[in-house]
Amino acid sequence: MRKYVLLAAGAAAIMAGPLSAAPENKPVNAAEQIRNDNCIVRGAEDQPYQLDANCDAKITNKRNQDGVLVYQVYRDKGTLQPGQEIDTAFNFREDSMIGNYECTTTETATPGGQYRSYRHCRLAD
Repeated sequence: MRKYVLLAAGAAAIMAGPLSAAPENKPVNAAEQIRNDNCIVRGAEDQPYQLDANCDAKITNKRNQDGVLVYQVYRDKGTLQPGQEIDTAFNFREDSMIGNYECTTTETATPGGQYRSYRHCRLAD
């Protein structure tokens, strides 16, 4: 289930947002920055993800000259939710494929309740 949630969220984020014309002062393949104020968090692999409505999330999309997404970076900084308390630090890393993209995802959480995740996806050769 955990892998399905990550893959579904990753696929939705990679495909999010239609390609639009760049302003005149930016090249068509300039990196696009997207901010979001919520994300999903967890304190251990066996915990279900929960929504953190006050999480700070950022997505950077980079496309080539043809408009094809070549990489995406996702970062968030949130807080564990009630029931997700942990006694020791949680560190997780996973390499995966989402469609044609090679991705590395890392998650960390602390006993103090801080949560961070990072995902970098690059178009496979």
